[in-house]
Amino acid sequence: WKPIDSPPTVTAVSPSEVESADGGNTTFTITGGNFQSGATVKFIGNDGTEVTADSVTINSSSQITAVETSNSFANAKEPYDVKITNASGLSAELADSINVDNPVAWSTSAGSLGSIDEDATGTHFTVSATDADGDTVAYSETTSVLAGAGLSLNSSSGVISGDPTDVSSDTTYTFT
Repeated sequence: WKPIDSPPTVTAVSPSEVESADGGNTTFTITGGNFQSGATVKFIGNDGTEVTADSVTINSSSQITAVETSNSFANAKEPYDVKITNASGLSAELADSINVDNPVAWSTSAGSLGSIDEDATGTHFTVSATDADGDTVAYSETTSVLAGAGLSLNSSSGVISGDPTDVSSDTTYTFT
């Protein structure tokens, strides 16, 4: 008699985003079923490139912990599939489950952007950031300070412009 084996199943992976520029490792928790001792974990880029996890721990038949160096993931190869292969050779994949998302880098430093005269109108300042992944940067203010000061922030260019509200003395506006 020969036992019949079933392939594993993969239902979820967490986290689903990797900061490849963080310089460390990313620990993934993979859930599914029929995970067996000796299973391997691979992350497969959209071009077919395979990255084998640096370490794999079979926590139970329904959970695996895999660790991989964060910079192994390239933005140009996202989304990545997760492939589990049991020692028997049977495998399962969860398609398009990991993306690369690095934080934006500000070109404009926090602090004073400058001064605006009360009677000035037009463009006053520009804030600027770039995305390491090449994604478009959209600007928004999380407070309503600029609008209260008669100014607006252009969401695509980062330009702060408008007709500032008249004030009776020097006023500092702080916004996020």
